[in-house]
Amino acid sequence: MDTRLNPAAAVHWRLSVCAVAVVGIVALTRIAEGSPRAAGQQPPSPGRTLSATPIDYATARFERIAHALRITEHIAIDGRLNEPAWQRVEPATNFVQWEPHPEAPATERTEVRFLYDDDNLYVGARCWDSSSSRTVHELRQDFESREEDVLAIFIDSLHDQQSGFSFWTNPAGARRDVQIFQDDAQRSVDWDGVWSVKVTTDAAGWTAEFVIPFKTLRFSNDRQQVWGLNMLRRVKRKNEDSYWSPLPRRYRTMRPSMSGTLTGLEGIRQGRNLKIKPYAIAGVTELASNGLAREGDGNGGVDLKYGLTQSQTLDLTYRTDFSQVEADQQQVNLTRFSLFFPEKREFFLENSGVFAVSGGGGPSSGGTANIVPFFSRRIGLSAAGAPIPIVGGARLSGTTGPYDVGLLAMKTEQQGTIPSNAFLVARLRRNFRSSSSVGVIMTSRDSTRSGDNNRLYGVDTLLRFFQRKLDVSAYLLGTDTPGRTGPDQARLFDAAWHDNAFSVAARYETVQPDFNPELGFVRRKDTTHYAGDGSWQPRPRNNTYVRNFDVTLSTDLYQDGAGRVETREHTVSTGIAFQNSSALTFHVTNTFDRLVTPFAIQPTVIIPVGDYTYQRSSLDYSSNRGRGLSGNVKVSSGEFWNGRSWSAEGGFEMRPNYHLDVNLTFSRNQVDLPVGTFTTTLVGLRLLYAFTSNAFLNSFLQYNATTSQFNSNTRFNIIHRPLSDLYVVYNEQRDTISGLLLARGVTVKFTNLFDF
Repeated sequence: MDTRLNPAAAVHWRLSVCAVAVVGIVALTRIAEGSPRAAGQQPPSPGRTLSATPIDYATARFERIAHALRITEHIAIDGRLNEPAWQRVEPATNFVQWEPHPEAPATERTEVRFLYDDDNLYVGARCWDSSSSRTVHELRQDFESREEDVLAIFIDSLHDQQSGFSFWTNPAGARRDVQIFQDDAQRSVDWDGVWSVKVTTDAAGWTAEFVIPFKTLRFSNDRQQVWGLNMLRRVKRKNEDSYWSPLPRRYRTMRPSMSGTLTGLEGIRQGRNLKIKPYAIAGVTELASNGLAREGDGNGGVDLKYGLTQSQTLDLTYRTDFSQVEADQQQVNLTRFSLFFPEKREFFLENSGVFAVSGGGGPSSGGTANIVPFFSRRIGLSAAGAPIPIVGGARLSGTTGPYDVGLLAMKTEQQGTIPSNAFLVARLRRNFRSSSSVGVIMTSRDSTRSGDNNRLYGVDTLLRFFQRKLDVSAYLLGTDTPGRTGPDQARLFDAAWHDNAFSVAARYETVQPDFNPELGFVRRKDTTHYAGDGSWQPRPRNNTYVRNFDVTLSTDLYQDGAGRVETREHTVSTGIAFQNSSALTFHVTNTFDRLVTPFAIQPTVIIPVGDYTYQRSSLDYSSNRGRGLSGNVKVSSGEFWNGRSWSAEGGFEMRPNYHLDVNLTFSRNQVDLPVGTFTTTLVGLRLLYAFTSNAFLNSFLQYNATTSQFNSNTRFNIIHRPLSDLYVVYNEQRDTISGLLLARGVTVKFTNLFDF
């Protein structure tokens, strides 16, 4: 019996589900806004008080100067600022709004003071607040900062207007640190430094006291130091961001080239800057393929970090361990192209921006680029994500004058039929004109099997003009692989203009058939890509509810190696961003796809060769994540290949306090094609409980109805001292039809950092 709905009923049903989903999320978030916790968090009417004259952003940073005072007395890091030294130094204040009213004075006063001794920089901040209701959601390390009250300190200790470190906290005392490269074109949220912060709160606001050891930073040997400096204050209930050194609205946070100045630092040294981090690990696993026989294993290794110069770091590793890697979150792939899974292993994350190529993806791209010339997951992980033992390796990274330098060498063991491989990556980038650059990159893989090797060579550039409103990036890459004699280059040219309310971009990229970066990632091969988009974001004046509208037009054209159109896609998007940070967007996409080989969208559903034209619409809503209950949903419906499909994805997040975070995600696709009908369902539940800012329980559960599998990854983590951890990890995989256990294991890992 055919149980499928007729087309009219199907359309009506899908639209009804779309409406119910959106209305449901809006209703839930309205309920949360009316709860006692959310009461008083309503953003006030945005009465706008503009500065007397428009800000000249090119010169404003030179007027922002803070002074650090040398001290000899002891500073207790308790979040109280009750030592007399704090009152002897002038505070940095008079923050300026970035959102919601650029160039207006901040509505809440912030005062930041700086002290230092022979070993540490101390930062004391008083965040005055006219309301006792503050938005705080998390205690975990590297917390998500966009949806709660925060204070961030950015330091460009090399004063090169290109790089730096930012240190974040919230009213609960959570810690977050970020390393920034290439004037914020690349960033590494996964960088971890040795520093500490304590926070206290009262009826009039909150106070944060930081201690940042000089050996955590990188700076010159000059007796008198001048550093770049900026601070961010976020007041979430008002959705207000303000900076000490003003930033134009088109920029992201913490742009080094727009920073003010910190003076007064004299006679400071980094010390030996030597860090040794050994680890010990033990675990027990059971696999269905082994008849669930228990197998025990133990291992150990060590990482060493040494500052060769003030701005160059040497990392050495022996028996590199990746046991703390989170399980990859499963994804449903209904395309012809490979999925991108981000790097999560600690050794490869620090200074990762040094190895990124302009226009070619990188640690902050999320895999959206077609080509990532160097993708570190190719080292020590199989295509399926299984670990391949790494004997050891070394990495040199940092800066030398105007040059960014990166050198990586690693060797893996033989694993079954996979031979031992030696990997080498070299990167050199020359920075000029404050935020432009030109660079070269080389990657190499050599195995113990004769004739089994691969090379990549490339040059790239990033040029910025007109106070960084115009960005131009380009690269030329080539590979050398035995047995491949055809064209083996990839080329890109990308130009983008960004203004406060308008942006436009154009891109040309070609990938030749034998281009084969085995240490990189390529989504679409043997293709030429033309793309363009334009976006307009007008802002209504003095609107209580709407922050800005958005109209975006984009087009993508892919041609195969013979010059025939392979894919053509046109998208029109319209949306509204609300003052409370929720957003609603509607998309309409027209697609043409040409298949020259059959495509298996599911193991038993094969789309035949042919030309396909289809149109789809989608509605995307995200609520204000600053509330205790929030959600997002995206529903889409329309033609799909030579049939139809309907999909919904999104999630709900509940944060009753800053100790507990419950996040439910879902994805469902219903596809009806002449060659077959199928449904995919993927549900995930992430639970995070922070006992303190140094003890966490994190559990991720995922059910995949397509593969009939349930996966769980649970980790308990205690930070017993800075960058020193105890992990207890439990993983399990089950078949949901038979209930059979497929695999499970328990791992215990201990690390301890010796910092000299």
